[in-house]
Amino acid sequence: MVLILNNEELESVLDMGSCLDALYQGLRAFGLGDAVRRPRIDLFTPTSRAQEFACFSSMEGVVRGGYYAIRIKPDIVSWPVVDGLRRRITYCYEPGYYGGMILVFCAENAELVAIMNDGYVQHMRVGATAALGAKYLARPDAKVVGILGSGGMARSFATGFALVRNLERIKVYSPNREHLLAYCEEMSRKLGIEVIPERSAEAAIRRSDIVASCTNALEPVLKGEWLEPGMYVALVSNRELEPEVLRRVTIMGYLVFAEEPLKLAGFGDHRFEIRAGVMSYVAGQTHETEGIPKTGQKPMDIPNARWVPCIEWETEKPRGRESPKDITLLAEVASTFPSGLASSSIQGVQFASIGGRAYELASDRGLGMRVDLRHFLQNIPT
Repeated sequence: MVLILNNEELESVLDMGSCLDALYQGLRAFGLGDAVRRPRIDLFTPTSRAQEFACFSSMEGVVRGGYYAIRIKPDIVSWPVVDGLRRRITYCYEPGYYGGMILVFCAENAELVAIMNDGYVQHMRVGATAALGAKYLARPDAKVVGILGSGGMARSFATGFALVRNLERIKVYSPNREHLLAYCEEMSRKLGIEVIPERSAEAAIRRSDIVASCTNALEPVLKGEWLEPGMYVALVSNRELEPEVLRRVTIMGYLVFAEEPLKLAGFGDHRFEIRAGVMSYVAGQTHETEGIPKTGQKPMDIPNARWVPCIEWETEKPRGRESPKDITLLAEVASTFPSGLASSSIQGVQFASIGGRAYELASDRGLGMRVDLRHFLQNIPT
């Protein structure tokens, strides 16, 4: 049987502790060569509305002996200026709805086992990664968190940090005051600690032990001058960081190491380019597609940082922070080539490991709508 699982069912069984354990196991397999992933690729096409584009994203990964997962994300996307910052705004079908899904297959026999909403898992896999970073890169005595943003990512980040550190207080800033106050009330109740709304981004960051930028901004919101010795910095996208942040960092902790990517001689493809920081294929005429940002991953200029593994996977020996005064940042993959800091490096492994765990937990609880597997099988070779 194939389980069809919605966000509410997933939230009822998949907690942050389960995510952290599943992610750890998936990354260990990746670090030892027993998991692979394909990074995100976007396909764009213009719509009848000049400022909106259809964007179909996919990313996938497989863990040996576990699960294969592919996340498919169908969006209508635009990049308006909101609260003074250019942001990425998406919907599916009509504003307020989103169509992302994860297909999970058993890696032993290629059986489709689950089709699930991606929203809850998406937030949890990013929050779990930030929390895993905090486990190895935050000071052991870290008690105060500063967060920019009040959406789903800010919720999963706070939950993850509270699991790996004994927190006393979380300070939060968001330009939407109504959302900010609702977030503080909800998370204070959920985590059982003080969650305080701040009047500025700087106030949220200053005098914090762990700081996190959880926004959809396409330009920097976290300033380097706000950082203080001993901080651990987490983020959703490196677009949120001004260059001075990277210059202040003294330890770059990484979860896995990757060799230089294979370059196939003479390989190329039609209409393949970098748009909005992602490998993309773009349909449409040049004058129509000019509205899609042409930003890409810039080489990381981190002149004062030492690169340190968070954990040595062969022995599972923890590493990470070396001094209480270090300013630390998580780069999920370290490599011999410049790359970004966001989770596109390991997205496929995240969805395969956490999506697989979510399926197991939901199946054990008897959750989800069950559909006969035969609807997804055929006797014609493909």
